[in-house]
Amino acid sequence: MDLPAKRPSTLPRSAYSREEVRDMYELGKLWLETGLHKRAESIMTGLNEVAPDFAPAWLGTAFLRGSQLDYEGVVSAATAALRLEPDCVEAMLFLVIAALALKDLSMAGTYLGEVGDRVEQGQLSNPNVLRLYKMQLSRYQNRE
Repeated sequence: MDLPAKRPSTLPRSAYSREEVRDMYELGKLWLETGLHKRAESIMTGLNEVAPDFAPAWLGTAFLRGSQLDYEGVVSAATAALRLEPDCVEAMLFLVIAALALKDLSMAGTYLGEVGDRVEQGQLSNPNVLRLYKMQLSRYQNRE
């Protein structure tokens, strides 16, 4: 008796190793950096589903939502990242960007203050993140 051929599953695996998650994220990040946002979105969305505790994928999703001017989506994704990594300055800055776009000055000021504290304590070493903070602080100070 012949057994039927096993059909490949179209559902994502329920468990990926941390290394597999990291490798998939690196591919999604590469696609983000090269402007292939549709491809990056499929990776980040998939990672959010199969590895919801992987904060970098939530940050990638926040970036993608921002590029689509979906600031509520930015807040949702950045909040998920911040829940996983409470000291994540990048997530805080995504929240500032979204809050300023949504005219939520209270939230923008709160997270700018949090990041500013880290700047004053010398905890920020990435010049790109520091530059983004300064740009958002300027936006906040020059709001209309």
